[in-house]
Order: sequence, then structure tokens, then C-alpha cells
Amino acid sequence: MKYMVNQSPLERLTEGKTLWNAWRHDYAEIQAFEPELHGVDLYKADLTGFDLHEVDLTEANLCEANLRGADLHGADLRHADLRGADLSNANLMKTRMYGADARGALFHNANLMGADLNNTDLRGVDFSGAILGKASFHKANMAGVDLREANLDKVDLRDANLDRAIFRKPFPEQAPLPDGERGKRGLKTSLKAEKRRTTIQNDPAA
Repeated sequence: MKYMVNQSPLERLTEGKTLWNAWRHDYAEIQAFEPELHGVDLYKADLTGFDLHEVDLTEANLCEANLRGADLHGADLRHADLRGADLSNANLMKTRMYGADARGALFHNANLMGADLNNTDLRGVDFSGAILGKASFHKANMAGVDLREANLDKVDLRDANLDRAIFRKPFPEQAPLPDGERGKRGLKTSLKAEKRRTTIQNDPAA
């Protein structure tokens, strides 16, 4: 397979998944540093299944992008716009997302083990079924997030805002819980709300 010389990473990306993934595989030895896509505009882009591991996507516009099944492990998404993006089943292990805006994004069944989501805006995010082990959400805004069936093993939620968050089962004992009244109040409210929903669903008269 031939590749055009001196193509920018964005030009290669726009050629489609097959050529992009083949380029990343065939020239892995010369990619001493990650492909640089800082600040790129990928609004509503279809990046399903793309190999984006360790790519620099800092401050990128990925609003409403389709990243289902994409490989983003070790990628740099700091301060990126991920509002409404679909990252279901994506590999986000050890991804850096500090300061990103991911309001309303879907991370259903995604692998975020060891990811840095500190200071992120995650309001209304769907983390159902996601692997969040050892991920850090320090000072993240997680109001209204869906954490049902998520793996929360050793997740760091200190100072996170968990108001109206939805849980199917309680935190594992080793998980650092949010500090302060805001976190405690949000956790208590969320667990009560989940209990009420379960009771209503099991009520024969409902």
C-alpha cells in the first residue's frame, strides 16, 4: 500500500479508517511521537473503530463525533470538546481528559481504566457498564451521570459533584468517596433515588 509523502495527520485521517489504521500499523516504528491533531475540528465526524491511541487531540472539537469502538488508549484529550460524542465500547485506558467538556457523552461499556478525568464536565454522561477502575474524577462535575453496572474498583471520586448520579449498587469499600457536604449529599440522594426506582419497577400495581 502506498502513502502520499508529507501528508498531515488530518489529511490522512480524512482518507478513512482503513488507510489511517493501515498507516498507523505499517509505520509504527517511525511514529516516535503521537500524531498531532491539536485543536482539530472533527465536529460530528465518523471515527468508528479508528486507531487513535496516543494521538494528541488536545482542545479538539469532537462534539457529537462517533467514536464507537475507537482505540484511544493513552490519547491526550485535555480540554477537548466531547459534548454529545458517542464513545461506547471505546478503549480509553490511561487517556488524559483533564478539563474536557463531555456533557451528555456516551461511554457505555467503554474501558476507562486508569484514565485522568480530573476537573472534567461530565454532566449527564452515560457510564453504564463502563470499566472505571483506578480512574480519577477529582473535582469533576458528574451531576446526573449514569453509573449503573459500572466497574468502580478503586476509582477516585474525591471532591466530585455526584448530585443526582444513578447507581445500581454501592461503591466498593476501597473507593475514595467524594469529600465535603456536596459529594456526600449527592451520593445519599442518588442511592435513595435508585432505591425508589427499583421499588416502583418491582411493584405489581405499577
